Order: sequence, then structure tokens, then C-alpha cells
Amino acid sequence: MDTEQLRKNFEEQLANADKQINELETNLAKAREYKLKLQGGLETLDLLNPTNTEESDSNAEV
Repeated sequence: MDTEQLRKNFEEQLANADKQINELETNLAKAREYKLKLQGGLETLDLLNPTNTEESDSNAEV
């Protein structure tokens, strides 16, 4: 393999690596957004339905 072919091969590999990195970064951003939505959903559920320990504490005060 001469140096010109080697250079072309390296450039192709570099372009593929850049493409893969961009795809992974996009997927990571989507996963982080999904995680935030799930956390928000859990917080909403906690506000709507307090845990049993909070309810039993308020009953004990009565």
C-alpha cells in the first residue's frame, strides 16, 4: 500500500469516526432529555400522591 492509498484510508476512517461521534452525541442528548422527562414525571407523581410516611406523620399529629 502506497502512502496515497494509506492517506485516503485514514481520511475515510476519520470521516466515519466523526460521523459516529455526531450520532452518539445526538443520541446522548436525546437520552438526557428523556431522563429529565422521567424525573419530572416522578416529581409530579410525588406531588400528587405523597408517600405513605408523610401521610402517617400528618395523621399522628391529629
